[in-house]
Amino acid sequence: MVVFFMAVYLRDDIGLDLAQVGVVMSCYGVGALVGVYAGGKLTDKIGHYPVMVVSLLGGFVMFMLASQVEEFLSLCVVMFLLSAFGDGFRPAGMVAISHCSNKDNYTRSVSLYRLAINLGFSIGPAMGGLLAAMDYQYLFWADGGTCLLASVFVYFFLGKSRQDSVAESDDIDKDALPVVERPPWKDRAFLIFLPLVTIYAIAFFQLFSTMSLYYKNHEGFTEGQIGGILALNGFLVAAVELILVSKIERLGSLYRWIIWGALMLTASYGMILFLHGYAWFLFIIVVVSFSEMFVMPFTNTFMNNRSGKANRGQYASLYVMAWSAASVFTPIIATNTMESFGYQALWWVMIAFTLAVVLLTLWMKRAVASD
Repeated sequence: MVVFFMAVYLRDDIGLDLAQVGVVMSCYGVGALVGVYAGGKLTDKIGHYPVMVVSLLGGFVMFMLASQVEEFLSLCVVMFLLSAFGDGFRPAGMVAISHCSNKDNYTRSVSLYRLAINLGFSIGPAMGGLLAAMDYQYLFWADGGTCLLASVFVYFFLGKSRQDSVAESDDIDKDALPVVERPPWKDRAFLIFLPLVTIYAIAFFQLFSTMSLYYKNHEGFTEGQIGGILALNGFLVAAVELILVSKIERLGSLYRWIIWGALMLTASYGMILFLHGYAWFLFIIVVVSFSEMFVMPFTNTFMNNRSGKANRGQYASLYVMAWSAASVFTPIIATNTMESFGYQALWWVMIAFTLAVVLLTLWMKRAVASD
């Protein structure tokens, strides 16, 4: 809840100027990258269970502290730590999925995990808006409370099975398995995979960040209409992805579905070049949603398949960092392109990015075959 309203809180409630707001938000972004990397390393050393518990409890403490801090430098430090603790959970969470599933249901397990995330993102901002209207302090207390509650769930529901292990032979897909277990920076196919993920994520995130400028200024949509477009995406992914993945995961290799997903995003930007009006953009977001449902579960599966028990946290952290890097680059690329060359140029840039994903996927497939 807090992140969606943080810029407004820092500007209006705390009274920071816009430059200071940007610095605080940047500290949050840097904390995310550090947290993801550290979370992955610690997961490999001590296991996913303690990392998840400490991350959530640390998040609770930092939310409570953030609600009391108003000085600029202190806010920078607190927001860095808040993000570091929070994002340290992400690689541990991915390893937990692998720990509790096998090769037959791993991709569906990822989809179920994403369903929960999409429900959270659907509910959180709406509740946050109501709480912020009363008092911004309630946002910090609510977010801290959910961290504390989640840590209780992890402790009682995952604690009993934390010493269990899934047989390695049941946890992998030979189609993407490296010949020997090795660190990710020596895995050629995975080094191709990381920029593939970042490039796709830049093209995807643009539709949910700076795209609102186009909706508002060029298409003339109201805030309510823009919210409806975003809500449709969350609803479709939550309602369809798990069923869809269970139907298609055995119908072709993961490379096939990643390519199809990238081409769907290509088609979406192609339609934006020529189509206008609210009904068309609702249709476009449906295509975008299916692109997401094809790409994201299967890229997660590829990451899991390339790793082994001893280094799964490192693979997971680099995978999450590839997504996080996109959130840093997307607004820079999009706003500068829009300002210098216009919206049409941005759509062509995004089309080039999505086609690059197709080429990288084919290259990655060849690299796996040559292992």
